Amino acid sequence: MKFGSLTPFRKASNHTMPPKKAEPWFKVELSASAAIERARRDSKWDELASAIETLSVARTLKCSAAHNGKRVQIIQSQEEADSVHEDGRYLVQPPLVGRDAALLDNRLKQEKISCVVACREPSTKLGLCPIVALGSGVTVRVQVEEPKNPEKPTCAWFDHALEELGDHIVDQAEKLNTPTRQLDFLLAHVAATPTHIGVYRAAIERCSALSSGSV
Repeated sequence: MKFGSLTPFRKASNHTMPPKKAEPWFKVELSASAAIERARRDSKWDELASAIETLSVARTLKCSAAHNGKRVQIIQSQEEADSVHEDGRYLVQPPLVGRDAALLDNRLKQEKISCVVACREPSTKLGLCPIVALGSGVTVRVQVEEPKNPEKPTCAWFDHALEELGDHIVDQAEKLNTPTRQLDFLLAHVAATPTHIGVYRAAIERCSALSSGSV
């Protein structure tokens, strides 16, 4: 199953009724998340793979809407976080922490606002920039190069930082000794990197392995 071929909604042919209006990403995300919980609980691997794919489509739509051509907005206080009410990329910085970023992301999702939220920590002694995110009861962090202008991080730097975070999650999952443990690790961390297609792909690959009984 290749994510490169994902198409969120099919177009109707000339001989069919006009298509219904596509479900917004937030409805698709909500139903897919519930389906993932049910399928994992019942060990229904094929259903789980399908639900993960659907979730990735929803979050790809959300990410596309968030990439609205505007600059990365820096959030450094609760007042600034509370004032966010539009689509975009948001970088949460000290004194705010990862939990503040997660709360902001959750609020915007509930308000049906398309956003991508990342959180940075203070620079290390080596001059690197730690990026941290919260998943389902887990925390993940990775160190990346500082943006050339820390006061005005570019969209390219922001997107790269999240890709590095997702790559780190996949690498850590591969160190676990069974596909089931790897799958559960990926599912716990997918909320931390919702825009990283590789995390979804890796989870689906584990579902396929468990479904085929090849492990």
